[in-house]
Amino acid sequence: MKLPGAPRGTAVAVVGVAGALIAISAVLFALRPDYVSARAGQLDAGYLGSNDCRKCHQLQYDTWRATFHRTMTREATPENVLGDFHRDNALSYHGVEAEMIREGEKFSMRLTDAQGRKQTLAIVRTVGSRRIQQYLTGDGDRLMRLPVAYDLVNRRWMHLNGSFFRADGGAYDQPVAEWNSNCVFCHNVKAQPGFDWDRKTWNTEVAELGVACGACHGPAAAHAQAATFPLTRYRWHLGDSSAPPVAVTHPAKLDSDRSAMICGHCHGQRIPEPESRIREVLSKGDPFDAGKDLKEFYKPVQRETKVGHFSFATRFWADGSPRLTAYEYQGMLRSKCSTSGKPGDRITCTSCHSMHDGDPRGQLTEGKKTNAACNQCHQPYAAPTALAAHTKHPVESAGSLCFNCHMPRIVYGVMAAHRTHDITIPRPVETVEMAKPNACNLCHADRSANWAIAETKRLWPKAFTASQPVDARFEEPEGRRALFAEDAVVRALTAAALSPARDWSAPWLLEAMNDRYPIVRYFAANGLAAARPDLPKPDYLTDAPTRAGTLTKWVTQWPESARDEARQARERLEAGRLEVDVEVGE
Repeated sequence: MKLPGAPRGTAVAVVGVAGALIAISAVLFALRPDYVSARAGQLDAGYLGSNDCRKCHQLQYDTWRATFHRTMTREATPENVLGDFHRDNALSYHGVEAEMIREGEKFSMRLTDAQGRKQTLAIVRTVGSRRIQQYLTGDGDRLMRLPVAYDLVNRRWMHLNGSFFRADGGAYDQPVAEWNSNCVFCHNVKAQPGFDWDRKTWNTEVAELGVACGACHGPAAAHAQAATFPLTRYRWHLGDSSAPPVAVTHPAKLDSDRSAMICGHCHGQRIPEPESRIREVLSKGDPFDAGKDLKEFYKPVQRETKVGHFSFATRFWADGSPRLTAYEYQGMLRSKCSTSGKPGDRITCTSCHSMHDGDPRGQLTEGKKTNAACNQCHQPYAAPTALAAHTKHPVESAGSLCFNCHMPRIVYGVMAAHRTHDITIPRPVETVEMAKPNACNLCHADRSANWAIAETKRLWPKAFTASQPVDARFEEPEGRRALFAEDAVVRALTAAALSPARDWSAPWLLEAMNDRYPIVRYFAANGLAAARPDLPKPDYLTDAPTRAGTLTKWVTQWPESARDEARQARERLEAGRLEVDVEVGE
């Protein structure tokens, strides 16, 4: 039969093309990936690798790949190992000699103690790639963090005591930690420790090393399977409500509370709820998936939290605000920006941060590094005149940047001072009442806490009507007082705030190079070097005599009277302080 209006040959061609398309479709259908059956029956069933997501989401893959989340945990290959294993590949610390060795594509660390005993440990994985890179070695079925890491900022080897709050003289292996029961949970996707409680063995697996797509989007096998049909993808693109479900979690499309839980899963250290659930978590694995209610599985650690005899109190300020990183979720939940909002429709992590936009160092776009982030809700202060009237500082000054007053850098984490996520009004009296650094004196370190208290009453009399205590101990410059009188966390944060050193603060930082805590000396050395790059940078990890030798070129740069005053202040103030090691938990 001849088709109307078409030659017989055309009809045959149409039928042939149609048949070919059907045949090709049948072949493609038969060959399409089976995402749904992958890992069936396992805790991470349905989780995809980032390369699977890349097939359709190249832009998102590329922007994620540029982040430090991706490189949180990696195999120890020549491409991934960032430490210097060739030239400056040795470290002497506390009587132990560490030598970092590369042989072909294999890496190891050789430790020689004071008695000459040697131990060579193979490096199998790396953790971190921004400020420091840590290294894991195998110990049977366990992975253990080694005590020596590489400082990526200063391009040198360091003992991890230089990152944590431990004083000189502690055990060399104190920073050693078990990866299977600790780091695995937040530095990878869908941790499954696989602990056998009877045999005391591990069979640890993860859906993917590093913080990849599944950590934020959950199991996406059903989504990927549906996407193998081009028509389905087209219907999604058109917003067809009758199309198959997208079946993947999108943090920005969740309500604010559920969205924050995705970040809070790792940026809010937690314990199982109930605590007895720890057996299930360590054996079967982490039950949380992005989009679920985090409270069903965990409760965030707080100042009053205890696990057995271990207390988390030193990780928080006296008012319960976090003073270490990995507790940003707790800080945000305390903030009035969160508590005054409507559940499900209030400030959340994605109000400011984005995994796929902006600077990987903080996941902020350039706009969100400015007052525009706060002006999303606080529109009246977008106008320069209103801003200056509110801050009592010139519009272009540091005192008119919202973050500096309401999110000051009073949180420590991995060799840096970070902004608190407990968004509050600056209250200098908190320094007097609870030894908590205040935003005013972090900038005005040459003025006293009592001065800051008086200034807040003068400039904002309606907000500070209550009488404020006046304590004679807080009459001297807060930068100097806090640098010598308070605990190591406050001293470290204060030294960080004094960078770069000024003429009035440099003698203080020189005295801080005598501190018993390497991390305090680290920030002091950075502050000095930032001000005088022409002088040899003091080595914060060497012993006291060696440091003193290095500092001989520094002490002549300032008058002897200023140095004597700083020394006398240190000796006087440190005599009354209480030293407490702080378990960082990183």
